[in-house]
Amino acid sequence: MRILAVIHEQRAEDSRNDTRRPVDINASLRMAGARGIGCVLSNISLAGFMARSYARVEPGRPIWLRVPGFPALAARVIWSDDQRLGCQFETPLSPEMLVRIVAEAPNLH
Repeated sequence: MRILAVIHEQRAEDSRNDTRRPVDINASLRMAGARGIGCVLSNISLAGFMARSYARVEPGRPIWLRVPGFPALAARVIWSDDQRLGCQFETPLSPEMLVRIVAEAPNLH
């Protein structure tokens, strides 16, 4: 019997396989030298997050994510479309902080 397998090598810095936790949290994003803009976190993982916002933010831009009750988190915009953006944290979240943030999400955990 033959077994066909495809092996994918994951780079150490590629955390896209981190479990994404669905959330619905009002937060804000701030770019250097600008005022904060409102957003709603849609999902979050140890490595990054997806948010909805009407503000247009170009990929590659460094930003700060502010979730009420938590310190500001440095991130970089990886992709954006009309009303969504995906960002990678400059320093991955600790599992403890991720659990605390998800616990704040209303009715989704």
